[in-house]
Amino acid sequence: MKKRGLWWIFGPVVIAFVLVGALFLAPFSLNHFSKKDVRDASVSFSKNVYKGETMKTAAFSDTSKRYVPFFGSSELLRLDTMHPSMLANKYHRNYQPFLLGQAGTESLLHYLSMQEMLPALHKKQVVFVISQQWFVKKHANGAFPIFYSPLQTVDWLRNIKQISSTDRYVAGQLLKQPQIKDNGLYAKMVTKISENQPLSGADLNVLAVRHRMLLREDELFSNFSSSKNWQKYVRPAMAKLPARDDNGALFKEATKIAQSETTNNPFKIKDSFYRSRIQMSLKRLAGSQTKFDYRQSVEYADFQAVLAEFARQHTDVLFVIQPVNQRWAKYTGLSDKMYYQSVDKVKKQLTSQGFNQIADLSHDGAENYFMQDTIHLGWNGWVTADEKIKPFMAKGYKPTNYHINNNYLSKDWQNLMPTPENLQQFK
Repeated sequence: MKKRGLWWIFGPVVIAFVLVGALFLAPFSLNHFSKKDVRDASVSFSKNVYKGETMKTAAFSDTSKRYVPFFGSSELLRLDTMHPSMLANKYHRNYQPFLLGQAGTESLLHYLSMQEMLPALHKKQVVFVISQQWFVKKHANGAFPIFYSPLQTVDWLRNIKQISSTDRYVAGQLLKQPQIKDNGLYAKMVTKISENQPLSGADLNVLAVRHRMLLREDELFSNFSSSKNWQKYVRPAMAKLPARDDNGALFKEATKIAQSETTNNPFKIKDSFYRSRIQMSLKRLAGSQTKFDYRQSVEYADFQAVLAEFARQHTDVLFVIQPVNQRWAKYTGLSDKMYYQSVDKVKKQLTSQGFNQIADLSHDGAENYFMQDTIHLGWNGWVTADEKIKPFMAKGYKPTNYHINNNYLSKDWQNLMPTPENLQQFK
């Protein structure tokens, strides 16, 4: 009777643990995403989607719709009428952007997110939007805990076949993050990579089990990633866009919309942004950016890790370099010389390694209605970007010819103060 009584007390707990364990280790998927689910996720900016593997796998394996990764940061959030997602949908183009990024997602986080979607990169096309604001000297990685998941680390470790300079560099960067260095399991394996020691068979077996468990967790949480952005922003934009996919008509409509939305300030900034983010602090912000500098940063090495992954996957990439609002830059004292030197440094890093498809918009920040706010594309800016994006996508994938230079991972490159002479001399 005593044993029977103990079973009645503890038996259900044991059964529950067994069932949960079976659920997390099951070899089948726990959910199925409809085409609407994937469509909504493409403009959701959900942290679960960005950090996870499940929804990205569903999107990039969809044979009925060509979802293309658009990597970037907060500019992707500006879902105005001329946004790439609107244009692709309205004109039934041969692609639909799947937006990966929001405020704080910079190169290291993009690199980790890529590890969960390598088939979507391998001999495929990608658009990658660069913000010079990533390249600050004090690289705090404050957004890392928000957009990081252990599944990214597990995928990255499992993807390593032969340890490269990039792997060792990334390992060193990860060991600076509490989420990794304070986790005994991951810290041990990542340290091995940083020291050029291959993972053991036992390590790989542990990672396989961890991957299955984390993937189940991702599948469960991905079900809570619904978004109304498609209904709220994309559908209304369809009615405003011109009937024909014509740049002249798009610029005309973009200018018309922008004129009606930039009426309360001299910076050509969207009224709502100016009112909520700037107006009350306007006097204090005068001259506030005189000490901003984007020329020396560890971000250049993090960005190199992204380039190395693109090269490894033979990804056909279009890079879009954003401008800054020149009216605002003049008011806040942001140095033109510093800004353009930082752009030159990025372009040297790209072109010297064979990444030659660049939409350099850096000199367009003074154009009317080009910027939606202080640093983000809008209206005519998106139409100008589309003049590069549209033909890039229309021609389809083209074989790549990249040649990675690991010196771009070095402290010398991170700290190089760019001038025409030393950029030319750097090898």
